[in-house]
Amino acid sequence: MIDVKSMNVQELEALCGKLRDKILQTVSANGGHLSSNIGAVELIVAMHYVFDAAKDPFIFDVSHQSYAHKLITGRWDKFDTLRKFGGISGYTKPSESKYDYFIAGHSSTSISLAVGASKAIKLKGEDRIPVSLIGDGSMSAGIAYEALNELGDIKNPCVIILNDNEMSISKPIGAFSNYLSQMMAGPLYQKFKSRVEKFLSYMPDGAAYMARRMEEGIRIFTPGMFFEELGLEYIGPVNGHDVKALIEAFSVAKGMKKPVVVHAQTLKGKGYEKAEGHLASWHGVSPFDLQSGEAIKKSAAKSATALFAENLTELASEHKNIVGVTAAMPTGTGIDALMERFPDRFWDVAIAEQHAVASMAAMAKEG
Repeated sequence: MIDVKSMNVQELEALCGKLRDKILQTVSANGGHLSSNIGAVELIVAMHYVFDAAKDPFIFDVSHQSYAHKLITGRWDKFDTLRKFGGISGYTKPSESKYDYFIAGHSSTSISLAVGASKAIKLKGEDRIPVSLIGDGSMSAGIAYEALNELGDIKNPCVIILNDNEMSISKPIGAFSNYLSQMMAGPLYQKFKSRVEKFLSYMPDGAAYMARRMEEGIRIFTPGMFFEELGLEYIGPVNGHDVKALIEAFSVAKGMKKPVVVHAQTLKGKGYEKAEGHLASWHGVSPFDLQSGEAIKKSAAKSATALFAENLTELASEHKNIVGVTAAMPTGTGIDALMERFPDRFWDVAIAEQHAVASMAAMAKEG
């Protein structure tokens, strides 16, 4: 176990570099999820610094981005067995480590898990706080919003770290917004906000109304308005590669004892130039040469996915009533071949399986 809590900021930054190098070396040799892991290193280091992994549930959405967590929690020496038979799993696995709270592999479930954990913790009267790390892509699924909706209602202490690695959720609007976001992420603003709310409770209705309207006018420039309307506190956006800023934001969130969303903006593939900005091609990789970025070996035999893609497009060219839908996995399923050949007969509905199945059922009904 790496003693993250004893380190200063400079040591933490050095640790991030070592973690990133270890992940790159291992994934280039074994294959695995690359860009999401090297993009989340600082987030995970800051999580371990602020929260207590021995008691606070660390819940990684999908958990494919948990490699740094595995390295910190005593699996460094075995990490070269990643994704090998009998070796370290590519996902969190409670049977592998007590620090892996939940077995995962599917998207968008982490907030629901955090809500459930928060209920149990409250019933047991324990001083613990669930921490969910979820990517912006996973926020396209309805289950994430169902969980946020209840969390905003029950108000249990819970920290949701939104890893925005594509900047697809409410981009900040200009320099003014950036300034406001930095201000609202700091402890001084949160303390000031608390005092203002207490002060407003003593004001006449008319004056209190005007003061609240002024606060709402400021909030409209920041991306947190959506979450606050659900009844959640919001901090951010925070630079997801600035360890010091993350520690400050997480510390504020922890101290609130409320449900809080911390919005961190990261670069997928951070630290490996060939992967930075190439969201799809470096997400999941086979073994590759670290210097050139080229795959080490490619089988001459066609994969089952490739054969499926060929036959699907052939059948679709003969039968115009064949259409396709995917829940954010066009490449992994081979259905991207249909997308390229017949774009008007293909739909990627994002991570929304229920909607995908229901909408396709109606299309089947229509023939």
